[in-house]
Amino acid sequence: MERAGRLTAAVALGTLFNPLNSSMIAVALTHIEAEFHVGIAAVTWLATGFYLTGILVPPLMGTLADRFGPRPVFCAGLVTMAVTGVLAALAPTYPALVGVRLLQAFGSCATMPAGMAIVRAEMSGEDGRPPPRVIATISMVLTASAAAGPVLSGFLVTLGGWRAIFLVNVPLAAVAFAVALRWLPKVRVRRPREALLPRLSGGLLATGGQYALVNVVFYLGFFAVPLWAQRSAGVPAHVAGLLVLPMAGLAIVMTPVAVALAARTGMRALLVLSAALLLGGSCLMLAVGPVGLILAVAALLGVASAFSQFGLNSLVFVHAEGRDTGVAVGFFQSSRYVGAAVASSLLGVLFDGGGLDRGGWTMAAVSAVVLVAGALVPVRRPVRPASDGDRSGP
Repeated sequence: MERAGRLTAAVALGTLFNPLNSSMIAVALTHIEAEFHVGIAAVTWLATGFYLTGILVPPLMGTLADRFGPRPVFCAGLVTMAVTGVLAALAPTYPALVGVRLLQAFGSCATMPAGMAIVRAEMSGEDGRPPPRVIATISMVLTASAAAGPVLSGFLVTLGGWRAIFLVNVPLAAVAFAVALRWLPKVRVRRPREALLPRLSGGLLATGGQYALVNVVFYLGFFAVPLWAQRSAGVPAHVAGLLVLPMAGLAIVMTPVAVALAARTGMRALLVLSAALLLGGSCLMLAVGPVGLILAVAALLGVASAFSQFGLNSLVFVHAEGRDTGVAVGFFQSSRYVGAAVASSLLGVLFDGGGLDRGGWTMAAVSAVVLVAGALVPVRRPVRPASDGDRSGP
């Protein structure tokens, strides 16, 4: 395997822990509740606490990577995943399990910003972006691991109980750590900065804000589809869960298409097209009655997710200074959890009656904002004097 391929594989392997562990917990919650007798409201903190940590911690991990080197932060995140996997499986009480789960979130939030800082330092082009195929590969791994989480969790819980979903991190982290030590290069830290925290550019803030809005729409659909199918259409739970597979599946397989479209038509056209698909899927929610129509909604949202994730992820590297790549990617990662958290908090209000009308109108309104943002968000790095420019690279 060529050097670039090895580096991409090592980063992709390390970054799968965050989405995998954020989704695996869903299947295990009822089993944990039954063992510790804590009630459904308390046990959901294993998911909520992880999401809240996912909002707050990635920029911090990115800042540490930028100041002390991305490779040590990346490896420390993997070690944390292995250690917390053992501690969570041995947790004697529910409060102890929650504490370990939050520590696990810290570890899983370290690898993405640190890994992408290494990728940019080693492989960035003239526009500051890593090769599109690298961004696409890592995007597909993130989506695939999130989609595989519930399936893997169901298998593990059936075989070894809820503790198995934590133990599985140990061998995975060990492999990822060995690969990282062998294939990830050491990146020289840029000169020390005077300020403790970097300033995020307007283009980067706009990119993260748009990504948060995209995820509000995506997760509202992701949560609402199985909820509606069970409540209003009388679909069994195991079938209802399958209705969201087109979202995850198309978000994976359409990512290479996003790369080709961006190269052919430009990033602006890709972002506008993704927002239009998002709006189309949201409007179609208003007409949902037959179960078959919900598959069309899921398909549109899945394709829109593939296009927007690749496009916006690429813009992070356009608008971030080379020495601030870690914190920029951390900020972008946080934006995803902001969208997911907003969507989950709106779910009970918008879909309480079992219908999709209020939720569909809300999704359409947010999608319209995303469409406008796609036409306005900067897609190129501002021109600066040479003395102020960023010198990306190791």
